Amino acid sequence: MIKKDKILMLRKKACKIVLLFIMLLPALKGNGQGLQFGSNDSLMSKRTSYQVFKQDPPTFHNRVVISFDLSLWDNQHLGYILNLTDVKGNSYSLSSIYNMGSFLNFNIDSRSNKLNIPLANSVLKRRKWMKIVVDLDLKGDKVGVSVDGKWYRAGGLGFDGKMTARITFGKNEHYSDVPNMAIKNLVVSNDDDRYSFQLNEWTGNDVYSAEGDDLGHVDNPSWLINESYFWKQKYTRTFNEVAGLNFNQRTGQFFIFKNDSVFYYDNERGNAWAKAFKKQLDVPLHLGKSVINVKENKCYLYEVLRAPKPSPSIAAFNLDSLTWDFYGRATITEQRHHHNIFYDKDFNNLYLFGGYGSFKYYKDFFKYDKITDNWQIQNFTGDVITPRFFSASSTADSNNDVYIFGGYGNQSGNQVVGGMHYYDLYRVNLSTHTVKKLWDIKPNEEAFVPANNLIISKDKQFFYALCYPHEKPKTAMRLYKFSIKDGSYQIVSGTIPVVSERIETDHNLFYNATQDVFYCTTQEFITPSQSVIKIFALTAPPVSELDYLAAHQPRQKTFTLYRVLGGVSALLLLAGIVMFFLKRKRTDDEVPAPAGNEAPVITYREENEPGSRANAVYLLGEFTVFDKNAKDITYLFSSKIKQLFILILLNSRDKSGVISKKISTILWPDKDVAKTKNIRGVTINHLRKILSDIEGLELTFLNDTYSFVIADDFYCDYFIVRDDLKQAGNAEQSLFNHFDLVARGGLLQHIPEIWLDDFKQEYEEALMPVILPVIKKVYDSFDYKRALEISRVVLNIDPFNDIAIKFKIKALRRTRGIEHARKVYDEFAAEYEKSLGEEYHVPFEKICSNKSDER
Repeated sequence: MIKKDKILMLRKKACKIVLLFIMLLPALKGNGQGLQFGSNDSLMSKRTSYQVFKQDPPTFHNRVVISFDLSLWDNQHLGYILNLTDVKGNSYSLSSIYNMGSFLNFNIDSRSNKLNIPLANSVLKRRKWMKIVVDLDLKGDKVGVSVDGKWYRAGGLGFDGKMTARITFGKNEHYSDVPNMAIKNLVVSNDDDRYSFQLNEWTGNDVYSAEGDDLGHVDNPSWLINESYFWKQKYTRTFNEVAGLNFNQRTGQFFIFKNDSVFYYDNERGNAWAKAFKKQLDVPLHLGKSVINVKENKCYLYEVLRAPKPSPSIAAFNLDSLTWDFYGRATITEQRHHHNIFYDKDFNNLYLFGGYGSFKYYKDFFKYDKITDNWQIQNFTGDVITPRFFSASSTADSNNDVYIFGGYGNQSGNQVVGGMHYYDLYRVNLSTHTVKKLWDIKPNEEAFVPANNLIISKDKQFFYALCYPHEKPKTAMRLYKFSIKDGSYQIVSGTIPVVSERIETDHNLFYNATQDVFYCTTQEFITPSQSVIKIFALTAPPVSELDYLAAHQPRQKTFTLYRVLGGVSALLLLAGIVMFFLKRKRTDDEVPAPAGNEAPVITYREENEPGSRANAVYLLGEFTVFDKNAKDITYLFSSKIKQLFILILLNSRDKSGVISKKISTILWPDKDVAKTKNIRGVTINHLRKILSDIEGLELTFLNDTYSFVIADDFYCDYFIVRDDLKQAGNAEQSLFNHFDLVARGGLLQHIPEIWLDDFKQEYEEALMPVILPVIKKVYDSFDYKRALEISRVVLNIDPFNDIAIKFKIKALRRTRGIEHARKVYDEFAAEYEKSLGEEYHVPFEKICSNKSDER
């Protein structure tokens, strides 16, 4: 029965592999991101050369058509885009030159220019794509070049009906001049043959066709998919006083203002400069929040919290004259950290929503009345948005709708009862003052909140949001793409590392529609006044995580008849491999030990993987908690809540719980016990809130003692393993029954609290006498993989255990070879001497000797 279980699990794993294989197939489709060329701006040895056919170029009869998307942004140089050289030595090229305007030229090299095609300055921008078609009529001796559908033609090229040509983009055997350019979606074809190259590689020099054939070669490539997946830091500056930041859509420039000057950054040109104000800003800066009024071409700086001394709280910065020309004094009673700010579609009314301050989360809508200089509460009907901060909002669309997404808060708004993450989307109409809830989802990954600003896609079907776990001081942001219809989403970028040590820290998402670039700005506060501002860029369209990972996989045949046959063949091959290993596994299980060396029979069953069980707490290895819906809620446990929970839980199984005083002395050792009552009460209330979603675990308080009442439907891995280890005569088999739990690691091994030492020591003293003899039995049963696993468990607990390292080395020698075993031994010996101050006493040769290996 156990053997069948193991085979069944292997089949399940094989099914997962097949499913992943199938899921990756669609990700390989779609347009390529493209190839950017090292140009005349680079050293000659660093310029890019792309050979479409690196060996045995095909021979084309009657016609050859070369089509591709071209991005050209060179307004200084002469450069060669495309070169064709046939076996007879004839050479033809498509070049570009800027001379009081930009032109494409089709040339018979060293003889004559056949076409001179003007290009509008508006198309000479990076990532602005033109569709280029070069149609060589080999039979009619003509050439046609199309730029975005407009044709230019010439004759008298010297074609003789067929051509075996070396096709090269960029630097070639005749010319080394290369313009600032990029290409994508290349197709070379005639009536009989077609070669398609999406150019969506991410690294390396090989270029694959869409059919999966390795046909091309490129020197010095810059693959554009990386610019659409990885954020690139463009600007950083440290400020020793509070500064505000915003993005001017009209100019495509960022500006950072202090009370006496403004700093500019232009990403397109890579320039940064500063200008002093003619008159110093009169508003005391605390958070430096601002919003741009496109209609007035002004940036409104505002502080919602009333200053200690009467002073202006709102000011308008004229983006044309660079002067402050309006001041107001309106404030709101409480600070509103991480609120939302937005104008209506006509930029007549300014709204503020939500935020956090004075230990409360808020759900109010305010509108600023410029005439009366007052923030007025606005009432909205329809669905109610619960109090929150860290939500994100869009700009108002043509229908005067604003979208508000996510955040962190609770229904009451009172921070004392704790908080929860929201993943819901609301449509707020600023004309009718109505709110409509569109959806509420439950993401599978780690809890996150969005940064300021939602970016709505051009087709109005999606929105983009920068999301990150805000409760971690050192964390990372990634770009998400959500469906407005149903909330389905994709992660569409790599990470941006950020530090969020202080609540003033602010992150924003912007989009430059002219350049098709996403920008992330981070303002990391070190003190209430000192901050570091950084600007990151990501080229649109962003690439999904699945597509980027798929680009790392070997190319698969695309979906034609050949692709179907290829896909079926691949699946049959995969199935054959799986069946081979299943058969080999069955054979291995049935092979007896050599005569005269009967090995002990070891049986074990696989434990359910963590995450498949509801109402479960895992204390072995990584601390993990699952609620009644089997959802991972570990993120809800802050450091103190986690310690409180573990302290009570470990003292509730066999003991009577923990008295209040002991909780205070353990969790807040640097505070007077009498002064910890409030903070202890708040922490316990937070814990009760979290435990409301876990069944079978009830927190009780009696005689000044906290303890858990534990029911049968509550699961704790540590309790299961510990109880079985205590059963006399059955401990060894119990170890194997729960080996996957034991293999997770030692008891709370990543939580180094001193008060846990007694619990850890008790567990290790129960485990070691059972597990150490098992290593040899497993090794003697020829199960070297399991011997390695058990050795790893022991060495995680006792890094210098002689028995564990001995059988680890012996098993590695059997499975990975003597050289690998020697390398692992040398690393262990070096660490042993470094930590204990003496050489390891057992030589490698003795461990691996035949005598040592006798059974």
